[in-house]
Amino acid sequence: MSNLPFEENLRKERNEIWSRFALLAKNNSENPYEICRQWSLAADDLLTRAFDYCFAGQKVALFALGKLGSLELNLSSDVDVLLVCEEESSQALSSLRKFQKILNERTALGFVFRVDFDLRPGGKQGPLLPTLDQFKDYYGNYGETWERLAFVRLRAICGDAGIQKEVLGFAKKFSFRRHLDFTLLEDLKSLRTKIQGHYWARTSENTIDLKLGLGGIRDVELFAHALQVIHGGKDPSLQVKGTTEAFGLLKDKNLLPSHEADFLIRHYWNLRILENYVQALHDEQTHQLDTSLLHPDFVVDALKTLKSEMRQCEQIVKSLLGEAPKEVALEEELSKAGLNEADIEELWKEIIGQEVLSRNKGRDELSRKAFLAAFLETLQEQKGDIRRALLLLKDFIHSTRAKASFFAMLLREKDLLKQLAWLFGHSPYLSRILCNRPELLDSIVYRSQNEHSDDLGTLLEELAEKRLLSEIINGIGFLEDKNVPTLLKNLSSVADSVVVALLSALKKEYTSDIEVLALGKWGGKELGFRSDLDFIFVVNDEATENDLKVAKRFITRLTESHRGGNIYSIDMRLRPSGKAGPLVMAKKDLDEYFTKEAAAWERQAYLKARWVLANSTPLPVSKFIQRGLSIDELAELERIRLQLLSQGPNVNLKYSEGALVDLELAVQTYLLFHKITPQDASTAGFFAELQSEGAVLLHNYERLRQIEQMLQLVASEAVVEVSLNHESFQALALALQVPPPDLLNEIHSLLADNIAILKNLDPRRQPH
Repeated sequence: MSNLPFEENLRKERNEIWSRFALLAKNNSENPYEICRQWSLAADDLLTRAFDYCFAGQKVALFALGKLGSLELNLSSDVDVLLVCEEESSQALSSLRKFQKILNERTALGFVFRVDFDLRPGGKQGPLLPTLDQFKDYYGNYGETWERLAFVRLRAICGDAGIQKEVLGFAKKFSFRRHLDFTLLEDLKSLRTKIQGHYWARTSENTIDLKLGLGGIRDVELFAHALQVIHGGKDPSLQVKGTTEAFGLLKDKNLLPSHEADFLIRHYWNLRILENYVQALHDEQTHQLDTSLLHPDFVVDALKTLKSEMRQCEQIVKSLLGEAPKEVALEEELSKAGLNEADIEELWKEIIGQEVLSRNKGRDELSRKAFLAAFLETLQEQKGDIRRALLLLKDFIHSTRAKASFFAMLLREKDLLKQLAWLFGHSPYLSRILCNRPELLDSIVYRSQNEHSDDLGTLLEELAEKRLLSEIINGIGFLEDKNVPTLLKNLSSVADSVVVALLSALKKEYTSDIEVLALGKWGGKELGFRSDLDFIFVVNDEATENDLKVAKRFITRLTESHRGGNIYSIDMRLRPSGKAGPLVMAKKDLDEYFTKEAAAWERQAYLKARWVLANSTPLPVSKFIQRGLSIDELAELERIRLQLLSQGPNVNLKYSEGALVDLELAVQTYLLFHKITPQDASTAGFFAELQSEGAVLLHNYERLRQIEQMLQLVASEAVVEVSLNHESFQALALALQVPPPDLLNEIHSLLADNIAILKNLDPRRQPH
């Protein structure tokens, strides 16, 4: 009789038993079925003695799950157990802590078992010692398909007989349903996909994952349990726990072809031989067999056919449970996508090699690898610039200090992965915003912001973020759908809300009735990327000191630097009398100026005027339109037109003849000359007032604006010129999915069409 304390004696006995079985496994001198069975029975005995020592006389029962439940325990496995009590008590919890300590604690004599309690009701979040009622409530209301499969191997070890009977009876009804469950097969397919996706690519050239590799131990067990759960409700004889017994019954009942059942039994135990061998070497919980090392003859012989047998097993399993996710040879895929070796080396090293805090480096690398494969596939679908996208992704990952959980989240959030691919694959402009402000990712996911703060400093940061966020979100949408009217309307709406919020905050400090009159593209609700805000300040009567304070502070707050830059750049050159004019104008003075004094070019600009607050007084647009245009004024506008025209060798989307500015000023001149009051301040509204040519010009204008806005996204800096061999034009053509020569030809054709129409339509071009 040993003089050691109870728990030390238990550890010593475990080590002696384990060493005996480990020697058998290393020499392959015993049938693996017998090794696993005898080791499982020894585990039952050790667990029962520890249980009796801790829970003597208490209404508690101990159950086995997993390989211990099927009496197929491998040599260095966690032991999956479940404890259930009749009712909660402090004594039971104290006994549980004692039980855990005896089994898990390591001393000079080692440990008894690594015990896993995670298969209890609610998993890690559930009670460590659930009551019988909690057990039934959870599995009766919330139990999932994977738990139904796990309970196939549920087996009572010891403890209260009444609890054993209740738990086993309930578990049997939970796992095996009498009636066909039409969603079960889809759930099982999804379960395999999740398992293989999580443990993706564990088998490589020199390493075979015996458990989690495709066609490995997990696949065989999952296949057997799936068939048992599918058919076991109608045929209770299938409700067995052993893998060999299950396949034998499935064969006898013609639910599985004989040759497949026989192969799976043989393959399963061949895998278990190798699993016990690698675990017996160092008593490590490993399933990895390194084929590059020296091994005894029985392992060498098994390796000759092992990979082909795993592929054969995978073919059988996927016939029921579907295709498992496949590893992508990423370096090969990147090479196919056109990246050279130097780029691949740099990108791979940076993206995969960044150190993060992780307890599981292998899993962390797999998550990154899986994400990169999905990201690459999405980029290819979207026809993005793969090299640039990966370089930007590298910077983004660095700025986020991304952990494995980040990559796992992106793999789950398919829409977000798709949106990031649009950004990084097509838009350096938007990507740089996100790299500088990675915290915006949360807002992109939830598409929401908090209510505006009452603190002005905080409000300014919120408004700067709102502007950046709007550009990212609307930019993603535009990259995908190319809808320019929606884009411009949305960006203008955000500018409205920012200005209203800032103006309201300033008016709380200084009493004022000051209003903002939007002009230019903002006035027409056609604000684009990188656009300035054109506007003037207007008050009801003469400007007061408070009005001037609000105006000056408004300009300062809007243009000063915040995180990510200023909120908006502004342009106030369109105020009456230009820079020399007053900062704030009374409404009556503004109306009088434009009705009587404003030059023709100023009246053109005022056509696009719009109050930011809709409840403001109407603008006297029709009054100054009735002034028409004189011969001298047309001559002056023609002089301005010629002065604005770009004379460079490249096409300028704004300033070439027939381009955006030429179209805008032409239609504005037409309205003033013919004394037509448009329905609204948009360029589309202006074109609607023209004859049949208006529809053609609007179509051409919107296509040019679409091209111009896409150029803002794909270029690294603000640019409006296009040249066939320029990098930005190649990126533009890629984003629009048009061959570069075809795109350039289209632009030339649009300009030529516009010039031909404007020759007869534009009053500036007519002889007078």
